[in-house]
Amino acid sequence: MKTIVFAALGLLLLTFLFVWCVGKVYYQITSQHVKVVLFGFCLRRIPLKHIESVSKKRGKGLAENWWSTLSPSHRSLIIRRNRGILKTVVLTPRNRYVFKSELEQAIERFRATTEPLPSELIFSE
Repeated sequence: MKTIVFAALGLLLLTFLFVWCVGKVYYQITSQHVKVVLFGFCLRRIPLKHIESVSKKRGKGLAENWWSTLSPSHRSLIIRRNRGILKTVVLTPRNRYVFKSELEQAIERFRATTEPLPSELIFSE
């Protein structure tokens, strides 16, 4: 009888801990990455150079889900990558349109700074 009670309390504690941790996930855009952060620790880093597109509509197939809410249907932001096994990443920022525009601006800044020089501008000695 004690084993069942302890198992039930342990399951209840794990469920509470999971729900609490989901609410503490946040996203950070840096100059080279989009980071998924929990309690200050980076859980996932997505390089800006691998991001193909950002949208709010999810396509078919499997996706890597990094939710920060228990009801992600109205907050989902989809990142499509050009590399990896799972090419779709689902994030749920609090303000998805603001985050989407900031991410698109960061991608444009990254691509502008890392574009190779045309061959006529490269000088050789």
